[in-house]
Amino acid sequence: MKSKFLAQIFFVLAFLGILYGGLAVFILKPKEEVSYYENRKLAQKPAFSLEALNDGSYFDGWTDHFSDYAPGRNILLRLDAKWNLDVFRRPVVNEVVPVGGKLLAFNPVEPVDREAIADACAQMAYQVALFNEQVKASGGTFLYVMVPGQTAYLADHYPWYLSNRQERTQLEREIFRAELEKQAVPYLDAGDIYEALGHPEEYYSEADYHYTFEGAFAVYPHILNRVNELSGWNVKVYQEDEINFRVLENPFLGSYLRKVYNQWDSAEHAMIGRPREPVPFRRYESGEEIEAVCFALPNNGWQELSYNLYMGGDCAETVIQTDRPELPSLLVFGDSFTNPMETLLYPSFDEMHSLDLRHYAEKSLSSYAAEYQPEVVVCIRDYEALTEFYGNGTLF
Repeated sequence: MKSKFLAQIFFVLAFLGILYGGLAVFILKPKEEVSYYENRKLAQKPAFSLEALNDGSYFDGWTDHFSDYAPGRNILLRLDAKWNLDVFRRPVVNEVVPVGGKLLAFNPVEPVDREAIADACAQMAYQVALFNEQVKASGGTFLYVMVPGQTAYLADHYPWYLSNRQERTQLEREIFRAELEKQAVPYLDAGDIYEALGHPEEYYSEADYHYTFEGAFAVYPHILNRVNELSGWNVKVYQEDEINFRVLENPFLGSYLRKVYNQWDSAEHAMIGRPREPVPFRRYESGEEIEAVCFALPNNGWQELSYNLYMGGDCAETVIQTDRPELPSLLVFGDSFTNPMETLLYPSFDEMHSLDLRHYAEKSLSSYAAEYQPEVVVCIRDYEALTEFYGNGTLF
């Protein structure tokens, strides 16, 4: 009888320990604002208001907050990803498709409306054409560079029963190119360059949306050669033997690998490259001088790296000055595909400004260009962003 009573006391105390121990961990544990693996902002404590209380969003906010900061959450999510990848072998895990030794993005099935796509392409091309005329009026040269994302580049890797967006992507690509030509906007399609080189798979990451450094370098000379052709400048185009390439020993944690909590075997390593003859420079972020580096590298060979190693990730405004006034100035804008390209472009210019309009909000791109008046402007956007009118698609 006594032993039964002691057992009941033990279970009650154990239950209370788990309950209040978890609560103590939730309260005392330092709160991170961003989930490293999920690459998103975590739900913060909701602000109280009568409106939020009445419509229920206040309590929903607390539910999201408790869920995001639950003790042991990352451990459970990691186990869940491992279970789904290795035991159940699900075709889609956390919106990622593991297939053929690669991790690809899951694409929901969507209708392909040719008329709507054509209208969006025409509207965007018109905006780009207006900006091109502005750059030309100030004596500058504009070049629009479109590049495949991993989804488009590895479309043939998707299993037949999942969407690879190929029909929509190709339609947008073809119509947008035609519209740019109609508007006399100079452009470069990296997809054509890759096809001419035999479509090497190493040009795109195994577990990230972006091209690799090799993929960026394959396009880089074509950008500068086209700029020289359009502008009459003769900026230096670095050849392969003028760059010190280095494969980093650190494990590379691509964005899709992070989505499955690094529970998928990957042997991918990132590459960087610097001119054999260094070009000294100063670097500024949003007006503040920072360390003059282009690669965010740890001091060891074991720490995981992400795509943010290039230029430190997506920065609102970056300025690199090389103090060579005989060379032209460059403004490059676009999504994160600009990041590795910036590390290759800056040595050929007196000054390089880089904008990511998803984060930069001080002024419009048009106003920025009018104030800065760069001699060369390059836009770099991926196929899936060609008709996105927000972020780097907002030019005025």
